[in-house]
Amino acid sequence: MKTIKASGIVLAGLVTLGASVNASAKELAIAIHVEPSHAMFKVGERLKESIEEQSNGDFSVTLLGTEVGGERDHLEGASYGEYAIALGGSMPMTLYAQPFAAADLPFVYSSSEQAREVYTGESGDLLNEELIANGNMRLVGLSARNPRNLTSNFPVQTPADIQEVRMRVPEIAPWIQIWEEIGALPSPIAWPEVYTSLQTGVIEMQENPVDLIHAGKIYEVQDHINRTEHVYSFFHWLMNEDFYQGLNEEERDIILGAIEEATSWGDDMVANGQDELYAKLQEQGVTIVEPDVAAFRSAAEPAIRDIAESYHPSVRDYVLSLVE
Repeated sequence: MKTIKASGIVLAGLVTLGASVNASAKELAIAIHVEPSHAMFKVGERLKESIEEQSNGDFSVTLLGTEVGGERDHLEGASYGEYAIALGGSMPMTLYAQPFAAADLPFVYSSSEQAREVYTGESGDLLNEELIANGNMRLVGLSARNPRNLTSNFPVQTPADIQEVRMRVPEIAPWIQIWEEIGALPSPIAWPEVYTSLQTGVIEMQENPVDLIHAGKIYEVQDHINRTEHVYSFFHWLMNEDFYQGLNEEERDIILGAIEEATSWGDDMVANGQDELYAKLQEQGVTIVEPDVAAFRSAAEPAIRDIAESYHPSVRDYVLSLVE
């Protein structure tokens, strides 16, 4: 992979947007690819407030949303320096640090804490080197997401219940491989089309975190949530490397401290909201099922072992230690 270079057009845009990597400008743009009602946008709002307050107004923070594009647009903008910070889901790891993109591998982790280990120690250092080399960005914060679960119109207890069942998954190759190994028929369908696809029978199941299940009104077309909790993933807060290097020590401490505080606050908000969402879904007539997750992990293991061979050795060994 090649390091992405800024074009003259983009550099010209820096001046007009006031989001230059020149820290002396005291202006800082944060691109967030979710809607303002989303928990991560609320984290962004808290981050803006904290940076401006802690810097005594020396920094002016602008939050930009979907009006300036989607996730990939935001990541490319942060890579070029158009935005000082951008929020990414799984995409930045896939695009810029694939040998370390293991934190969201299905049926490997049993908690966010286990998945977070991929970003620490030697793996964390090497991961950031990869992000900087290939994307001109560094990882400066993680926000935990609710674990992903299966929805269906029948209870799912074991892998036997999903054999040759058509299910929607995102277009992420390792996820597709793992669900095929378990016995399902995974079908990559864009999220906006999932509701209609379930309604018309194009697919019989889908998987998502409980917040998206609720927000997408999946309960109107699926009446079971099967708590496989098979993926513990994160949102990634990425900072343009030139912006980072242009900050003095005090400015770095302020901004990185604000990110740590805002993401910690967001993790509590997301975790505390999960039970409330399950309660709301049950009020809508949804049945909550507790499957035999160990049976799913066992069925997925051959695919996990195969996929792990593509990771950096430090990540590969950690993944394999969890499935032995």
